[in-house]
Amino acid sequence: MGLAQVKQEEKIECSIIMFPQDNIIEKKEEDTVKEIKLRLDGTPKIIVRNKKKGQKSEVYPFRTQEDIKNMMNYFIDNKSWHSYLLFVLGINMARRVGDTLNLTWKHFYFPNGRMRSDVLEFEEEKTDKFANPRINNACREAIKLFIEKTEVEPMENYEKPVFMQLSGTGKGKVFSKSGYWVNLKKAAKACNIGYNIAAHSTRKTYGYWSRKLHPNDTDSMQILQSTYNHSSESVTNKYIGLTKEKIDQYYDDMGDFFTEYIMGDKQFQNTENKPIVSLDSNDLRDIITMAYQEGRKNASNNDIDSNLDIVNSIMDLAEELMK
Repeated sequence: MGLAQVKQEEKIECSIIMFPQDNIIEKKEEDTVKEIKLRLDGTPKIIVRNKKKGQKSEVYPFRTQEDIKNMMNYFIDNKSWHSYLLFVLGINMARRVGDTLNLTWKHFYFPNGRMRSDVLEFEEEKTDKFANPRINNACREAIKLFIEKTEVEPMENYEKPVFMQLSGTGKGKVFSKSGYWVNLKKAAKACNIGYNIAAHSTRKTYGYWSRKLHPNDTDSMQILQSTYNHSSESVTNKYIGLTKEKIDQYYDDMGDFFTEYIMGDKQFQNTENKPIVSLDSNDLRDIITMAYQEGRKNASNNDIDSNLDIVNSIMDLAEELMK
């Protein structure tokens, strides 16, 4: 897009965007923020951010297993196979919808028809960085179901987009982001999901549940930060909804404190100066096993000094494992 065209777009006061299902949304210039950045090759890149005044625009990940299942079932029941595959790939590959829509069958398959283990490397639209996410088992099954239901032949369409429509009024065109957005909103409403859902929700869901799946992995946030190409772990925490979740927990804790201690009769016990010990689960198992074995071995031993030596040796092991 040339600079002249960029300037011409800035003069437009009102435009009409047509969505599938005859949805029409009027977009006013005051609700749209346009940023012009330059790509590495010097060509302009426009970032359009839609945010209506007076409305909170934060988008959330899917927070429960039930919500994810219900969304998938909605797309399956309504035979919305493009939306179904975008939904599953979004959660499992953590890519932006626009980047996923640009993928061809070549990105998923070798020329001999065998599915790749990782997506063929591609350049992200927004960041100009390269990505090649893993094609995990969930992705494989979703792709196979998509092929079965749409009757598309990947090898016959090897260089063509995966999300090209093969029938209907949009035949030959790539399924649009706006079409997915509309289907996603309809599905969320049908599934009675009360929090704000949009196209970025699936990408955020990957991080939200990855953190839940690896709560004791000290590298998890660093890995997610790298996956998202974020500048810091705090940005990633906020992006995937964990910061909001923790803020909500603090509010709830204060509510419980007020109800039980201020309005009730309970006395608060300050635990601020009590040490908190962190151990790997395998290390903790070793300590418990050692204590059990020594206890059985010395069950009839009444020598206090000897028993204290055993306790001290177990504590020494614990302190060593904590280092």
